[in-house]
Amino acid sequence: MPRQYTRKTTWGKTPLEEMESAATEVKEGKKSIRAAARDRNIDKSSLLRFIKKKEKGKVKSVAWGAVAEAKRIFTDEMEEELAKHLKQLAEQFHGLHPVKCRQLAFEYAEKNNIPVPLNLIANNELSTLGEDWFGSFLARRHLSVRTPEATSLGRATAFNTTTVGEFFDNLAVVMDR
Repeated sequence: MPRQYTRKTTWGKTPLEEMESAATEVKEGKKSIRAAARDRNIDKSSLLRFIKKKEKGKVKSVAWGAVAEAKRIFTDEMEEELAKHLKQLAEQFHGLHPVKCRQLAFEYAEKNNIPVPLNLIANNELSTLGEDWFGSFLARRHLSVRTPEATSLGRATAFNTTTVGEFFDNLAVVMDR
């Protein structure tokens, strides 16, 4: 089970628009960093850091979520493709064990020449992505991967339109009686 982090501070909770307007006031020389931060109840160090980031390029977010987004391994399209592949395998009665799913994701990264940070690799195996990454992936894609159970061939082949139709015909007869 992946770890669930609980925030202990309110850092990064200031809306982006609020930071933008405070930074604009400072840049135009209307207020000092300290005064702009005090008026808007923003930490002055956070405001200074935001201004420096803004000078380097466009700032998308104030919170740490932007940092996590920058450190993702796969793009959204690649994750969606991996999720579709896992769903397709499950529909074809070839559900994968969670460890096999993590190994498959690692192989997918290798095939696409995507560098995998060492902190996202499982401790014991260098060819498997970690449980934390996998838990986050499942949460982002709204998936549930469990240890697969064997389905007999007879049961898998017996579930077709003919047998289901026959069952409901019999059910209708019984209900009419």
